[in-house]
Amino acid sequence: MTRTDAPAPAPTDLGGIPGQDIPRDHAGFGVLTFDICLRLVGGERIGRVAFSADGEVLVLPVNFIVDGNTIAFRSRVGSKLSAATNHSTVAFEVDGYDPTVRVGWSVLMNGYAEAVRDDAEIARLEASGLAPWAANLERPTWVRIHWDSVSGRTTTPGPSTGSR
Repeated sequence: MTRTDAPAPAPTDLGGIPGQDIPRDHAGFGVLTFDICLRLVGGERIGRVAFSADGEVLVLPVNFIVDGNTIAFRSRVGSKLSAATNHSTVAFEVDGYDPTVRVGWSVLMNGYAEAVRDDAEIARLEASGLAPWAANLERPTWVRIHWDSVSGRTTTPGPSTGSR
């Protein structure tokens, strides 16, 4: 079977995202529950961290892991991102899109970042297998984001309005 003659997914099969029976925000986007947000984020490996440094708002891509109730990733010592590791307010965003069911989603986590300094915690995070993108980093710093709020939206189809 080729992609073009594959059967269309059932209307309720939206890549694990609830379909039509979820609350909608003022713009008509589906509002995701906390548990669904965490499941979606946990299934991805690339996110974006947003923070302020030197009077600018920066948004940088990072590869990450969900570690308990936090997000953990590596950063080079001395990078602009290191400015965000002293309990600074940050945002972390992950999104996805499944073209087979035409469903997109976005999860936003707001909280604070801190550098991981405990040797036992660093060793545990190192054992996670998350490798830095740049192979030449000397002992990159682990950064942990503690979220205070988590919200998510999806582009799941709304209630059917009949044929169009």
